[in-house]
Amino acid sequence: MLLLVVAFVGGLLTVLSPCVLPVLPVLLSGTVGGRGRPLGTVVGFVGSFVLFTLFLSTVVSALHLSPDLLRWAATALLLVFGLTLMVPALHVGFERLTVRLQPRGTSASNEGFGGGLLLGATLGLIWTPCVGPVLGSVITLALSNQITAFAAAVTLAYALGVALPMLAVMLGGQRLSRLPALSRNLERLQQVFGGVLVLFAVSMVFGLDRAVQTYIVERVPYIQGLTFLEDAPAVQRELPLIGR
Repeated sequence: MLLLVVAFVGGLLTVLSPCVLPVLPVLLSGTVGGRGRPLGTVVGFVGSFVLFTLFLSTVVSALHLSPDLLRWAATALLLVFGLTLMVPALHVGFERLTVRLQPRGTSASNEGFGGGLLLGATLGLIWTPCVGPVLGSVITLALSNQITAFAAAVTLAYALGVALPMLAVMLGGQRLSRLPALSRNLERLQQVFGGVLVLFAVSMVFGLDRAVQTYIVERVPYIQGLTFLEDAPAVQRELPLIGR
């Protein structure tokens, strides 16, 4: 129970880490495209992050795939998302396509959920968190194909901790977009977010997102302090339980 709580709080504290900066454009793009987009983004992120953290190494090894193949696929998806936000005709077509992911009779409050689901799934694949001892132990087990039910629970707790601030940011962004000054220019704002998303996808092609994250981690001293809970002696004694 202690490790689950620490993993959840560690996820919450991640929002204070510069490791979220490279994917901030993806997160902000979740504020436009329908009221259901933030929830869809969070659900997609949690699901894909847990699955990829636990099973990516196994799938890559079993299918003899290049580890960068899924990253390239995610880059292509982000480019598509950006273009659909920038070009109105593409946006309409994309929304018609993603509405099929929603149950029939979905209310207007869930509009955009399908698109958010795909966006969140992509985010869960490309995001690399600043890993502390707890998540690091899970990743070590995943690399050795020794996943346990408790390791999965710890990963889920961490992902939920990360998802809550994400949801708050996107919902806050949606409320701001309803202000008269912004609501009058909502289509233009959507195109700006789309342009930023396209630029981010292009930066991924050249590995700039990883370079920026590495640069920040190496030069921002307080990052190590964010793992203070995970470094506590009581937590350290519990870490071996993850592999049982």
